Amino acid sequence: MLKKTTFLLIMSVVMLSSSVFAKGKEDTPERVNGYVSTEDILLSLIEPKLNKIVKDQYGKEMIINPLKIHDVANMLKGTCEKGTDSCDGWFQLDLTILVGEPSENPKIDSIILKIDAPNIGGTAPHLVSEEIKDIKVELVKYIKG
Repeated sequence: MLKKTTFLLIMSVVMLSSSVFAKGKEDTPERVNGYVSTEDILLSLIEPKLNKIVKDQYGKEMIINPLKIHDVANMLKGTCEKGTDSCDGWFQLDLTILVGEPSENPKIDSIILKIDAPNIGGTAPHLVSEEIKDIKVELVKYIKG
């Protein structure tokens, strides 16, 4: 009899415990199926500046589709010595883009960009903020196709 009572008590607790606690819905973003490469992330960061560079080259807004990133290099000018500011570093990005309406004979252009930020280089101080800001993107070379 004691075993039956203990068993019934345990079963009652288990059954009631699942209905007593309300499970709240987590507010998590929905994941979109698809593949995102590191190139996609990099291009999304520099897209506004890339649009401006192409607009300056053609004198009007153009549709831009990046085709391929050929090379990303860490560039260094000067010698990096601890305690001095003689080290200047940046990233250089070489890419090919498709410019213009796909139905109107688009052009294939090549661009070399200099991407500079406060945290690039050997002697730069560590960033205090987590914000991504003060990134400068400059045109080094533009070749129209």
